[in-house]
Amino acid sequence: MEEISVSGMVLKSIQYREKDKLIHIFTVELGLITAILKGVSNNNAKLKYASQPFCFGKFELVKNKEFFTVKNVELIDSFFDVTQDYNVFALCNSMLEVCHIILKPGIISEELFLILIKSLDNIFYKNIPANLAVLKFHLEFLRLIGYQLNFDSCDSCGLKFVGDIKFNFDTGTFRCANCSNGKLISKLEFTVLKNISSTPFDRLHTIKFNSDCIDACLNLILKNISFRLNTKIKSINV
Repeated sequence: MEEISVSGMVLKSIQYREKDKLIHIFTVELGLITAILKGVSNNNAKLKYASQPFCFGKFELVKNKEFFTVKNVELIDSFFDVTQDYNVFALCNSMLEVCHIILKPGIISEELFLILIKSLDNIFYKNIPANLAVLKFHLEFLRLIGYQLNFDSCDSCGLKFVGDIKFNFDTGTFRCANCSNGKLISKLEFTVLKNISSTPFDRLHTIKFNSDCIDACLNLILKNISFRLNTKIKSINV
């Protein structure tokens, strides 16, 4: 049997048989894989922590016919504090959810993995508000899948934005009021999205906007992602 070692994060855990669990791991080396944690439902299971979403570590695996089997996990971070606040958990889980939706076996994206880690690091170690860091993640996610937002000019007529700005969900783009019947976006929301989009992860501490406005922007972007991926983001009500 082939033995391999990968670095990754658990995106999802599913009960499998009586005492085992299947975990979906976003790995740097192989993309999304499914692995079995044997006996992990026992109270004293030594790898119980590895069945939890957000478990980030080095996984020692054995390749079987259907799945990998986890032999051992060297924990790098459990991001344990994510469970202490339901709202923070829901926000962070939306990142895992879109990763799980977009990734398929064999699709490798080191950059997506990196922005996921950077986002969690900003929230739990740099005291960046969760809604801000998660919004940055989803804006970067859109860029990675080829739908980066254009803040310079109307997507339809090409003119620079002057008056009212609307978001067109059919195209996932900003348009002037003359070219779209979409959702009207306030100038502040447009500015927030533009600034966060252009600010690197290590400079997010310089962003100072009202939390309610950031929430509104996040709601807009999650609706756009749901439309793009033709699915509902279940982690957060949008």
